[in-house]
Amino acid sequence: MCNKTGKVDVSPRVRKYLAVAIMAGLMTASGGASGGNSEPLLSDSQNKVPSVSAGPDQTVTELSKITLSGSGSDSDGSIASYDWKQTSGKTVFIENPSRPEISFRAPKGITEQQVTLQLTVTDNEGATSSDSLVITVIPMTPEEAGLALEKAMKNIGNLAKVVTLPPHPDKKQAIATVEGVDANKNGTRDDLEHIAYQGMNLQKGVNLDTYNHMISIINMIQPPSPAVENSISELAIYCAYQAVPKNVKRKMPLSFLYSIVLDTQARKTAHYRSLTRSTHNLRAESCEQT
Repeated sequence: MCNKTGKVDVSPRVRKYLAVAIMAGLMTASGGASGGNSEPLLSDSQNKVPSVSAGPDQTVTELSKITLSGSGSDSDGSIASYDWKQTSGKTVFIENPSRPEISFRAPKGITEQQVTLQLTVTDNEGATSSDSLVITVIPMTPEEAGLALEKAMKNIGNLAKVVTLPPHPDKKQAIATVEGVDANKNGTRDDLEHIAYQGMNLQKGVNLDTYNHMISIINMIQPPSPAVENSISELAIYCAYQAVPKNVKRKMPLSFLYSIVLDTQARKTAHYRSLTRSTHNLRAESCEQT
């Protein structure tokens, strides 16, 4: 619209639109910053992700105690936390999963198996990185299983701290003679000490006196060599056995004791040649009369 003076009359709305357009053009021309670069500047302070290592893969035997040492580092800060998790395999219990070093016991199994663990580290600004390792678990051989059981039994149970067992005797030597092997020279066959220990160690209420009493009964059944007539009393063995706690009797009945002591024909023969049989039926009342 033109007025009488020849000037163009611009409305306030159009003036505002033109002002915005001019300002936008000026900012584009100048690049919004010196140098005419239209792209935004990148800051050198952008956080970098941390580095992490769970450690190398391993092959272990079932039920073995495993210790893993993971690590983490951060080039522009510090590691704020560690977190171990199991991602596959038979479940294991991880001790101290929020520390770089952890421990757990390998799972039991009859075939080879694998357990995968993952370590995640978080830096002081919240960035995370993860790494995994694979534990291959192989089953124990029968020999390894026997040694593991023996080691465990030495450290647990009622008798672990009070009974010192002799070494396991050689099987052939153990049955070669009536006397067997008595390496610690305490008057009891070594194989019988081990059997008595294993049968009683985890039984409730068993103590050293209970164990020694059982050993004395075993020695009463053990025959001399050569046989000595009337040196073994059937009634005395029966009456001594009555003092054995009921829970131990269930685990180790008197018939069982006879079977482990008289485990060769030579021992059976020597025993019966030395035996004085009871003239009465063996009952608790018989012991009261002696």
